Amino acid sequence: MLTALKAQATFLYRAVGDSVRLARPLDLIIVFDSEHFEEEQTRQLIDGVIGDCEYLTLRYLPVPGADYCKLKNAGAAIATGEILIFLDSDLIPESDWLVAFLSAFKYPNVSVVLGNTFVDWSGRDLYSKSVALSWMFPLRDPTDELTVAQTFYANNVAFRREAFLSRQFPDVPGLTHVPAELLVKQLNRDGVTIWHVGNARASHPAPNGALHFIERAISGGRARALTAESVTLSLVLRWLRHDIGSVRFALKRFIFEGLKVELRWWQVPAATSIALTYYTLCCLVRYCQ
Repeated sequence: MLTALKAQATFLYRAVGDSVRLARPLDLIIVFDSEHFEEEQTRQLIDGVIGDCEYLTLRYLPVPGADYCKLKNAGAAIATGEILIFLDSDLIPESDWLVAFLSAFKYPNVSVVLGNTFVDWSGRDLYSKSVALSWMFPLRDPTDELTVAQTFYANNVAFRREAFLSRQFPDVPGLTHVPAELLVKQLNRDGVTIWHVGNARASHPAPNGALHFIERAISGGRARALTAESVTLSLVLRWLRHDIGSVRFALKRFIFEGLKVELRWWQVPAATSIALTYYTLCCLVRYCQ
């Protein structure tokens, strides 16, 4: 991620005659939980990649004990640029990623822009293909269009500074992605359009092994359970409908979009079993909370 970002910042800062270029070095803020990552080791790792780059102003912000969205709020609070771009450390942006985001903000009515996060299946193994089709993210968007979106993922999204700072991610302790969902609802209430730009693409790895796969399933099931004020029969029925719908959605993607990730027909049963395992774990965690 850092290598790709450095290359893009260097290109845009040196660009001559392009409609999109950086007028000053990119302000890169590394925000991290200092209770889990030692600051000196973090600095050594990142400095070893970025080096002495005149096109990036590198700042470190240790925030002890902060969770996923609190880290993002903290970074935004000290940022000075007009555009805030949130990018997680496990994403690898493609070469046009930064240009795509900056180009989208040429339009004055654009305040929130979602990038295209997709699961990397370049290893062409069955597991990665299955996750690419059945997990939360869409497939890689081959277009460069700016279109209206219904939601966003906090790992690859950009805001006009004031649009974000006037709202920010709500504080929901213990839940990683729910604050982003709540911010989407607030933006909708406020009449702020969320846009999607197809070529702000960044690849996300599939869960790294069986343990990480299980952890992500547990996290997904737990989040939906803990956001419910009370568990009633009607709520459980809605959960069941949602889970059945998720499995049906995955099956449809295996059948109709499988060829886009080179999933062969004889691999569909195994891919289905991977998706069913994930959603079954989500269900078990949710109903046992």
